[in-house]
Amino acid sequence: MTTTYVTVADVQAQLNATYDAVNHVYTVYGISIAESSFQAHTDFANTYINAVLGADLNTADYRYMFAVMAAKDLAAMRVLIVSSGGALIGAFDYFLGDLRVARSGPYAAAIERAITGFRDDFARQMLNLAAPVKAAEASGREDVPTYCGGLIGP
Repeated sequence: MTTTYVTVADVQAQLNATYDAVNHVYTVYGISIAESSFQAHTDFANTYINAVLGADLNTADYRYMFAVMAAKDLAAMRVLIVSSGGALIGAFDYFLGDLRVARSGPYAAAIERAITGFRDDFARQMLNLAAPVKAAEASGREDVPTYCGGLIGP
């Protein structure tokens, strides 16, 4: 059994989505998204984080919070990208001289900024999750103080 880092409710809160209980549909940036789609992206995010780690984390593990944040970001990105068709900005825009005609919808720029923010945060969380220890580079060896005296005897 894999660890569940995020739930659909977490992703809903992350995206500030509204839920229509009658139609089982979430609405984000004016886009209607099926409840099953939210669940599929949430399941994928949980599975992805477990696959990267190679093991389930329990809540006592210091990496657990990084895993939760990474899973939230991944699920939110997938919901936005898939629901918007993956073509957000510029796909339907054109110019007539100096006049820009945008046919990509009123929320296209907001969706793009949201995806960029989730992507950047996801990259940071994956770095924190996968590399908890920072190593020094060999090129910085001159900046590290070292002992230059004689040998230390017993």
